[in-house]
Amino acid sequence: MKKILDKLLNNIKFDKKYVFFCLVLVLLGIITGSLFIVILNSSDKTIVVEYINSFVDVFKSNNFNYIDTLKNTLISNYLTIILILIIGFTYFLVPINIIILFYKSFIIGFSLSSFILTLKLKGFLLSIVYIFPHMILNILFISILTAYTLKLSFNMIKNIIKKKEVNMRNYFNKYIKTAIIFTILISITSLYEVFICPRLLKLIIKII
Repeated sequence: MKKILDKLLNNIKFDKKYVFFCLVLVLLGIITGSLFIVILNSSDKTIVVEYINSFVDVFKSNNFNYIDTLKNTLISNYLTIILILIIGFTYFLVPINIIILFYKSFIIGFSLSSFILTLKLKGFLLSIVYIFPHMILNILFISILTAYTLKLSFNMIKNIIKKKEVNMRNYFNKYIKTAIIFTILISITSLYEVFICPRLLKLIIKII
């Protein structure tokens, strides 16, 4: 995986300051999501607890539908990539990508705190399996992709302001190449999320 990431980073030629900004945003999103459950009222916390318990019951009763889950997971992940790339290509709407990245990070943090609130130590173990490594890799990929769109967007805006000629074909080719790379990576993590992660969750639920 490290070799794939190194090749990916070399291909898209990102700027470290944009990646650093995105990773800081991810950290803030995870922290905010983890703390958000504290401000929920008792009725909302009850809803969260019921959802987590029903989630666990699915694995206890072996009612997990792999095919439907794979379809939904791929659609969700692909739509995220496509949306980020489309927004990034519009240049002036690129701040929306920052919101998307923060939201995805927020969900990770909220998932962690929800499992722990409901199931305590058992919930902590389940949350680690539920999130690592696929969700962490996905948020890393989305961070790199967001950093890539930020760099290209700011460069494009700078060229427009300076009235420099822009090679749109070159930009478009980079986008296509980047989209293919991230689609492959997201597909791999999606397969892990659907076919391996649930089995690990079942194992932990049975053992604990």
